Amino acid sequence: MKRVYPIVVDRGPTLYGAHAPEVPSTFVVARTLPEARRRVRVAIARVLRWTEEMADDMPEPDPKVARALARVTDPDSGFPVDPAIRIVTVEVGPGDAPPEAPPEPDPELPEAGRSEPWNETFVAVIGKTPQNYCGEAPDLPVCVSVGGNMEEMRRNLAEVISMHVQSMVDDGAPLPKRRLTPEEALRRSCEDRDNDPGDPEDASIAERITVEIRPPRPQARVLNAMWRQASENEKDFEKDCMVWSAVGPEESWKGAYAARAFEAAGVWYGNIPDLPLLTEEGATLDELRANLRATIEERLRDAVASEGALPLPRRTVETTQARENLFWVGEGAEDFSDEDHFVEMIPVEIVAPAVAAAS
Repeated sequence: MKRVYPIVVDRGPTLYGAHAPEVPSTFVVARTLPEARRRVRVAIARVLRWTEEMADDMPEPDPKVARALARVTDPDSGFPVDPAIRIVTVEVGPGDAPPEAPPEPDPELPEAGRSEPWNETFVAVIGKTPQNYCGEAPDLPVCVSVGGNMEEMRRNLAEVISMHVQSMVDDGAPLPKRRLTPEEALRRSCEDRDNDPGDPEDASIAERITVEIRPPRPQARVLNAMWRQASENEKDFEKDCMVWSAVGPEESWKGAYAARAFEAAGVWYGNIPDLPLLTEEGATLDELRANLRATIEERLRDAVASEGALPLPRRTVETTQARENLFWVGEGAEDFSDEDHFVEMIPVEIVAPAVAAAS
């Protein structure tokens, strides 16, 4: 069965980036618009085929998403519009994917031969901040989570652990054999925070969390590889869009970068789209602004010191808001005037180091 999906196409200086908001792992890059449409169609078909083989729910096109995409890219709709973005559609089904055999599991791994679900147990360190509860699984460094209360945090962390371990099993990656005890995990956590493990002021606790794991799924391994490739494609497109300007030693530079900001659970978060991976947070909006400014200026000084140049701001409030609206389309948002999500310019000023390294 074929489906018609809306595609967001972004035009950069030399590349086109394209993805289907309703189908994960489909971001592609290409030199021409027709090639971008062809590649994203193949990416969608692959996701549909492997999703079908895993008997998971297929991503169905949602008419509300198509209408919302049309609204936020229509100059007459009243919303900010970025002229570099356009919406096209593709009709595609699982049968349109090119032949591709799933990888064979590694027979050397103990998880490879399992045919029934089993349980894995990991230690979690849980603490309380002024805003919420937070937790981590030290044996799985990327597994962290937060929650409004202890029970919510436990549920969220268990879900993160389950998804991460399942992904490792599907990818054929070995699970950690030597795992920390609760006492070891708590002591290491206190050392990382320069706290005394016996300090009564430290309310952190360590406990075991058990999750159920399914047998390895070769189809999921393919989808994980597609997700990683899509992430690399996005990085390549971001790099293509960056514009650099030379700055000499001790030369001053002033500018302003568009920042996206939102509030969640009493904390303000923000990022700078023109500076990839630059994010900050603050207890108040003013604190977030100050933190963003300091981090931007530090990033720029580092860039000048190492490259002799800095990445110029490209986005305005309007074009950044247009992209923010597109981001929330996938969440089913109908009203894009939410006061908790907004864009503003952050002014910065730097003086280049006395000696800038040659690029």
